[in-house]
Amino acid sequence: MMLDDRKIKILAAVVHDYIATAEPIGSRTIARKYRIGISPATIRNEMADLEELGYLSQPHTSAGRVPSHKGYRFYVDFLMPVKKLSAAEHGLIRQIFDKRVNELEQLVREAARVISNLTSYTTLTMGPQLKSSRLKHINVNRIDETKGLLLMVTNYGTVSHNIIEMPQNLNDSDLVRISNILNDNLVGKTLLEITSDIMDNIKNEMIEYDEILNMLLEILIENLDEEDERSKVVSTGSSKMLDYPEFQDVEKAKNFFSLLEKSDLMTKALKTSTKPAAINITIGSENPFTELQDFSIVTSNIMVDGKDLGVFGILGPTRMEYSRVVSILEHVTNYLIKALSTML
Repeated sequence: MMLDDRKIKILAAVVHDYIATAEPIGSRTIARKYRIGISPATIRNEMADLEELGYLSQPHTSAGRVPSHKGYRFYVDFLMPVKKLSAAEHGLIRQIFDKRVNELEQLVREAARVISNLTSYTTLTMGPQLKSSRLKHINVNRIDETKGLLLMVTNYGTVSHNIIEMPQNLNDSDLVRISNILNDNLVGKTLLEITSDIMDNIKNEMIEYDEILNMLLEILIENLDEEDERSKVVSTGSSKMLDYPEFQDVEKAKNFFSLLEKSDLMTKALKTSTKPAAINITIGSENPFTELQDFSIVTSNIMVDGKDLGVFGILGPTRMEYSRVVSILEHVTNYLIKALSTML
């Protein structure tokens, strides 16, 4: 059954008011606040029809109605207004990208923080997957007589610095040659593509540098392996959820924080909720994971030049201010893509 204009106006009013108040909405409230030109009794009948159709539910017999997950979906797909950000909000977002940030990880962390602050929900970030993280540059430099610096950069802008013990018999031309051998054999490779044949070839070319070789290779593999940690979900602003009535109950709050600790579940949830090059909204029971069906997740996939650089997700109650969340996520994503286009 298609909803007529009157039912649509009433559903929109219930969703709008419930998002704002977290209190069940009665017919008199709608009649008084929204002036849709019909009596409370008629509104009550229409709300009963909407409940029967699955768009509203009634928590208690004598209470007003609240939106169901189906009701939120109708609102998001057909009724949700475009939310314009204020000049101050634009400024907070722009500040992050005006900074001289040269590492993907730091930029994403800053972006996640501002998203959480502006939305007052929990931000989830998932970095690029290990299988696509490639070495871009390797360099070995001397710091002093006994110390050296191993610098490694990946194609996603992540930079690692490692202090190493420097053999005294190595001069600057040796370090240049070592750096060149490592770059020639490893640049453009993922961890999974660094085969035993490649390692053997490096060892053959660096046979006279065996004192430093094993240490360098061990550090390089460890650093690439750490890219796997960056591909896991990181939450920002999780304590903000405690400000919402839905999570005032101690048990619900504990359950929420325990969910965030389930890394595999959150990774699967973000992957399932994400669609390429689009803002995607997963509401309550639409989530295939039972533990997350009291929440909504809004996600944005970060794509630059065909590279999947990860996912931003916003986790909140189903009573989420969807229009505002979508607008903030769109703005941050657009800024981030422009910034990353110059970095990578």
